[in-house]
Amino acid sequence: MKEFELAKKILLKIVVESQPFALALRLGFKKDNVESQLRNDVTALLGCELRHHYLLDNLITRFIKEQDFEKTIYLRFALANRLFLKRFDEDDAYEMALQDLPNDKKEVDSVLEFVSSTKEIIPNNLEKDSPEFLSMRFNTPAWVIRMWQKQYGKGIVFKILKSNYHQSIPSVRVNTQLISSDEIVGKYPDFVKTSVDDVLLYQGRGTPKNLVEFKNNKLFFLKMGTKYVVDRLELDPIKGIAVYSDVANNIYLDLVARFGKDVPVEIVCNHTQSFYEGKKICEENNYNNINFYNASSSSIITCLSRKVDTLFCLPKSTMFDLLRSTPDYFLRLKQDSLDEIINGEANTLEECVERVETDGKLVYMVPTISKKESVALIGNFLYKHPEFDLIEEKQFFPFESFDSCLYYAILKKQVK
Repeated sequence: MKEFELAKKILLKIVVESQPFALALRLGFKKDNVESQLRNDVTALLGCELRHHYLLDNLITRFIKEQDFEKTIYLRFALANRLFLKRFDEDDAYEMALQDLPNDKKEVDSVLEFVSSTKEIIPNNLEKDSPEFLSMRFNTPAWVIRMWQKQYGKGIVFKILKSNYHQSIPSVRVNTQLISSDEIVGKYPDFVKTSVDDVLLYQGRGTPKNLVEFKNNKLFFLKMGTKYVVDRLELDPIKGIAVYSDVANNIYLDLVARFGKDVPVEIVCNHTQSFYEGKKICEENNYNNINFYNASSSSIITCLSRKVDTLFCLPKSTMFDLLRSTPDYFLRLKQDSLDEIINGEANTLEECVERVETDGKLVYMVPTISKKESVALIGNFLYKHPEFDLIEEKQFFPFESFDSCLYYAILKKQVK
């Protein structure tokens, strides 16, 4: 089965070599010159395995002991197909599973028979709210669930998991300098208005990024929560606006949509792809007011020639917003990397301090669900910097109307 063979090569790149899902697909398809239908089948097979990875782990270890991950891949595909995908012939999938496990035929038969004969495939001796049970049900690492339950309680965590199990709906910002929301909604029925002005949800199939309005920057991707936060600020462009970002974000395009081409905005970007994409967009649209610098947070004070009234701080975080759109998200987020991430966020905030004007605002924004990255980190920052006051903070959850896990804090610098 070509589908299984190619999917196995790509899955090994994702799991063993930590290659991002989209990149692994692109390189795998390019190398083997794969036609459209095979691409669709392989993508569906990989997506199904990755979105049920922890359940498949448990099933295989219950029936087959001490096997290398590579040798269980065809069996994983066979189980994923039988339980969820139902796209490939089960007999062919069974034969593929035996190729790598010829000495475990009895065990392969047992696990396939088990999943065919019962709906209770998660061990029934586990408590329904235990991290182990929820890990298999919602394809989330047990260590993440334990952390969330400790920080937010079991009720909120269950709602988070249910929401995360479904794809997020793309949201786009209308550049009202060039077109109105009513014009977009009138032209494209797949767009609907939201509670946030000039942010629309796209409910159609595929992606809207191929629309001509994206190409001429009348539309661009932006989370509802991001627009909501910027709306809450009394921005004074004359006094200066700047952004530091370690992540992909179109907040600078939101600023252009508010103020046009005449207001200068300084962008210090430490995300290489976003830097070059941003530069290209600005050149194509003659956004000469946007100054981009490709630099780390330690160079903020060098890149920004003067203090500004509003400085947005968007450091690298756990990026929990990605898990709904990236099936391999949890395979690349490691528990032992959390302290490094949190230290990086704290250091980035420190680098921003000296470039905020007195009476100015430092706006911290991270798409995360972790109190260590949000309220605790901001609490420590305020303890070290009594010259700042917390004006407002909020944690969004994905089960709420904004469909996001954004945390933000608005800090004002005072004379003390």
